[in-house]
Amino acid sequence: MRFRDRPADLRRLRPNRALLWQALAGALAFLVPISAVLYFLTIPDGPWFLVIAMQAVIIAVFLGSFLSYMRLGFWVGAPGIAERGFFGLSKYVPREEIASIVLVNTYTGVSTEAVPQLFICDHDDKQLLRMRGQFWSLASMKLVAEKLDFPLTQLTDEVSKAELLDTHPGLLYWFERHPRIVGALTSIAVLGAMLVVWSVYGMATTA
Repeated sequence: MRFRDRPADLRRLRPNRALLWQALAGALAFLVPISAVLYFLTIPDGPWFLVIAMQAVIIAVFLGSFLSYMRLGFWVGAPGIAERGFFGLSKYVPREEIASIVLVNTYTGVSTEAVPQLFICDHDDKQLLRMRGQFWSLASMKLVAEKLDFPLTQLTDEVSKAELLDTHPGLLYWFERHPRIVGALTSIAVLGAMLVVWSVYGMATTA
């Protein structure tokens, strides 16, 4: 169902705000010295305007990301649950479409510390909505099960993404089920971006 059709009396849950400020601080710590070096190398005779254009793009991306993160949320209550995602995709799931709620502790990347993830599944054991421990607290996850009045199924063993793919493939997104395809597409995108930058830089230096 459409997000705007959700009941008005659902309780809103917000993601971890501290994560946003940590990401912003890390980005500034990386970009400020890099920008200073680029300005030093390009002023007055180099293509300094490319540095300004790059900074404008980065600022626009960060501003868009900040606004998107602030709009994130889950709305939950007895009738169902709704989500507004990072990229603006929104969804409302009525309670009758939900068959189970699964809590899993998973390893992410090369980290040795497992984080919880909550999966709201349909009657075919496929994911309807998902809450990642990087953004949502364990208390918020348990509150979802409580508000929906569903028993919470918790897997006792901590698992990697590969193990989760073997045992519960329906819980994962399509790109997590096909990592080779994603890797190939990412490589093509990076190569294309490098060619574009190289072409623009070449035109700027020969002008």
